[in-house]
Amino acid sequence: MNSKVIAGVDEAGRGPLAGPVVASAVVLNPQDIPEGLRDSKKLSEKRRNVIAVEIKSKALSIGVGIVHEQDIDRNNILQATFEAMRQAISNLNYEIKQVQVDGNHKIPGLRIAQECIIGGDDLVPEISAASIIAKTTRDAMMISYDRLFPDYGFKSHKGYGSKVHMETLRELGRTPIHRRSFRPVDACPNKNYKYFNLESSYGRMGEIIAGMHLIRNGYNLLEHSYHAGRDGEIDLIASKSDEVIFVEVKSFAGELDDTIALERVTPAKQKQIARIAEKYLEKNETAQPECRFDIITVNFSEPKPQINHYTEAFLPL
Repeated sequence: MNSKVIAGVDEAGRGPLAGPVVASAVVLNPQDIPEGLRDSKKLSEKRRNVIAVEIKSKALSIGVGIVHEQDIDRNNILQATFEAMRQAISNLNYEIKQVQVDGNHKIPGLRIAQECIIGGDDLVPEISAASIIAKTTRDAMMISYDRLFPDYGFKSHKGYGSKVHMETLRELGRTPIHRRSFRPVDACPNKNYKYFNLESSYGRMGEIIAGMHLIRNGYNLLEHSYHAGRDGEIDLIASKSDEVIFVEVKSFAGELDDTIALERVTPAKQKQIARIAEKYLEKNETAQPECRFDIITVNFSEPKPQINHYTEAFLPL
């Protein structure tokens, strides 16, 4: 193997008040470098997304690492960034000899040669590619979070401390995806997302927790509480790998297992969900995609809700 095979490494999301920090490691094919690579921050959102598709089609390997808010708060943002970078490198499926990292901090605990390059995201194609993948991955997650928390404007500011974001944070308080260790967030209480021992909140919060579970597991959230008029609603609609997933969420407390919750998704309920799904697909899709029907249960019996995700839980009747 060529001893000069390298992976470029960069991150996105060190500065925001909400959402994860995301890192990427990219190994490019030196014979087929995508055009237009540069620091992701110097590209428009539309252009970043176009180039990201090209990187994914041409790169020899791409690894992504994601560290969420709770771990950022527990370990601080710098250590969380290093962890995301280690994850990204470990997720490469290609043997490399060196990593080149944007900035001036080497990644602790890495058993491979590394070089720090200040401004590398605008100088080294591999780092530029990593910058773009990290940024577009994180942005997609924040756009999905916007569907769970539509009042906060995550789709536009992606969790950064914009004027609108700060005003909303002060008015409405923090969400479960805000970083409590960041001072502006710490000053804002949790006004609207409490659930422990609050049975009246289980249904709403169960849907939010289930939505967060999907986003953190690589799904794009398309809809939350999708209404189809008299036909009713579907709790969550998501997509992954060209498949559309319709999700029924069942929240409960005080039961030993999911049996009763799952039984509440009766054949009549399944038929209703399938009918709404059909209307959604007719309205939003030009061609019939692959789809499936899942159930997510959220058990509020403990301080930390327990989540179970049943894929292909039923077939449309």
